[in-house]
Amino acid sequence: MKIAILGACGRVGGRVISEALMRGHDVVGIDIVAAPELDKRVSYYNIDMLEEEKLTENVKGCDVYIFAVIPVLKGIDHITDVIKVSLNVCRNANIPRFLYICGGLSSWESPGIYLMDAQKKPGHRMTNKTNDAIIGSHEIALEYLRTIKDVDWVCQTAPLWMEENMGERTGMYRMGTEYPVYIDPDNKDLSPQQNCHISMEDFAVCMVDEIEQSRHHFCRFTVGY
Repeated sequence: MKIAILGACGRVGGRVISEALMRGHDVVGIDIVAAPELDKRVSYYNIDMLEEEKLTENVKGCDVYIFAVIPVLKGIDHITDVIKVSLNVCRNANIPRFLYICGGLSSWESPGIYLMDAQKKPGHRMTNKTNDAIIGSHEIALEYLRTIKDVDWVCQTAPLWMEENMGERTGMYRMGTEYPVYIDPDNKDLSPQQNCHISMEDFAVCMVDEIEQSRHHFCRFTVGY
């Protein structure tokens, strides 16, 4: 398969590239880094996420388009514009699938209530402005994607804790729907982050599995150990 990755030079995007190449897929990498240190097998293009025509021209022939960047980078008022551009790229380049990556705090605590919003209630840990902007942008993007019916989209959501150096690739993970995947939901001695995590390498394993197997359509799913 041929995979396009917007955000190829990022931490998650880079790991998805490594996993895809290991399995023999062709990869088109897109980012705004002038001279990235990527595998020579990657066809790399220095293109901004809003340059719709350039993006479309260079991802033709791809089977999937992965959105591995934070949509708020173009400003809080342009989040849906960024997603619209990527969806138009899929339409105009005839790419059948669009995969979006969400942060863990955009998971639900209860039906329709995002974890980040729940944390702002009395008695919960307050988030900071940076997290509000990043996770809030994922919420806006996801709610917009839920209205899309003509592009086969899916949103893979990270657990509550996913950082670098959290372990090697094991090839193991579990999936949920709208809610975090906890290792032991009844263990009150573990913090939410300790109880809901995954390595970036295994997050990438899940994503490439999703690309190969097409298990989800027009929905969000969560990932964890």
